Amino acid sequence: MTGRRRTRFLADAAAVVRSDERLILLFLLLLSVAVLAVFLHYTTLLLEGLPDPIPGAAFGP
Repeated sequence: MTGRRRTRFLADAAAVVRSDERLILLFLLLLSVAVLAVFLHYTTLLLEGLPDPIPGAAFGP
């Protein structure tokens, strides 16, 4: 393998790695958005299940 062919091969391999890294980053971004949506969904369900505060009650000691 000549020096020029080896350099071209390594450049092609680096391009493949970069595209794989982009796919991984895209997957992680989509996964984090999905986790945030699930977290907010269950948070709102939990907050809706809490009882209403007593009207006119003082806060604090």
